[in-house]
Amino acid sequence: MSRKRESIIAHFDWFTLVTVFALVAFGLISLASIMATPFTGEEQGLSAYVEKLNLEYVVRQAQNFMVGLAAMLVILVFDYEIYKPLINYAYIGIIALLALLYAVGAVRGGAQAWFALDRLNRALQPSEIGKVVLIIMLSKYVSKGMEKTGKLHSFKDIAIALGVALLPIGLVAVQPDLGTAAVYAVIMIFILFIGRISWQWIGISLGVFAFAVVAAYIVMLKFFDISIFEYVADRFTSFANPEADPLDAGYHMVQSKMAIGSGQMWGKGFFSAGTLAQLHYVPERHTDFIFAGIGEGVGFVGGAAVIVAYFVLLFRWMWISYRARDSFGACIAAGCMAMILAHVFENIGMNIGLMPVTGIPLPFISYGGSNLLASMMCVGLVINVNMRRFKER
Repeated sequence: MSRKRESIIAHFDWFTLVTVFALVAFGLISLASIMATPFTGEEQGLSAYVEKLNLEYVVRQAQNFMVGLAAMLVILVFDYEIYKPLINYAYIGIIALLALLYAVGAVRGGAQAWFALDRLNRALQPSEIGKVVLIIMLSKYVSKGMEKTGKLHSFKDIAIALGVALLPIGLVAVQPDLGTAAVYAVIMIFILFIGRISWQWIGISLGVFAFAVVAAYIVMLKFFDISIFEYVADRFTSFANPEADPLDAGYHMVQSKMAIGSGQMWGKGFFSAGTLAQLHYVPERHTDFIFAGIGEGVGFVGGAAVIVAYFVLLFRWMWISYRARDSFGACIAAGCMAMILAHVFENIGMNIGLMPVTGIPLPFISYGGSNLLASMMCVGLVINVNMRRFKER
């Protein structure tokens, strides 16, 4: 075995891999408990419990994980520099898919964001894969600008970086999928931060963005269908006062907080009798609101442990970004960290009533093939950056 290969293997990030595997395994157990036929407490023997388990989503999520694991392994095999010349084609493909959704996309949860694959009994959400594409594409151009002066400084470089990010953000926002658009924006902000962009440019960019939003609102309000604005208004109204409409706009948040509160300090336990999640009191209990079922099952202590696991993982990725051999690798690791951070913050926040309800899943735990694939691709990218940090910067 060559010295180079020995160095690569020596820097394989087993901590990230073990943490991710633990989160996925915990998610599978949570799915099995939450989706089970309600237990009564009168079951006798293991067979009585097994008969009430609904393992359909557990099996499907395990299959999703295997696909994601395969993608992760393919990504980390090659030096991440190889993705620089290839990412332009992936970016064009994602933009085309996001645009194609308006013609043939399936509507779920109020957003036209999926391609229905009926023969496979699956659905593909291009915006999830688009997050990974944006991370690499934006990292390419920001790091290119940094190579000139040590930071992203020139107007041309900043304009290109903003254009690369704002195009998919706009396409996703009008689906409307504001939660995913917000994740794209967080990725952009973190990578620009790594690019050491001047605060002056940040202020100018925010001002231009705010002006564009207000102008678009006024124009569309007068000349076009305003359903998207009604959609946004409903989301924020339900967030500000969910109890005002507990059976409609505020239903998700009210039921979620009720389930989490019922878990109290230590929880009712997984596979226990009469949980609100099993009784369908919690909507989207296997996807966006799986944390409500987790909080009910393992209580405040268990929920806090899940949050700690995420933030330990994210701090690890921040360290990998800092130790990367070049600015391209640093931007990639920071962008992946930003993606997971945005999902965790928004998902858990909306489950406990601190954030508006959006269709944002909990990484590695919520059921969903597209998101799990994107998350595992990020795992592959971060491990890739760490494996090759021994090379000269």
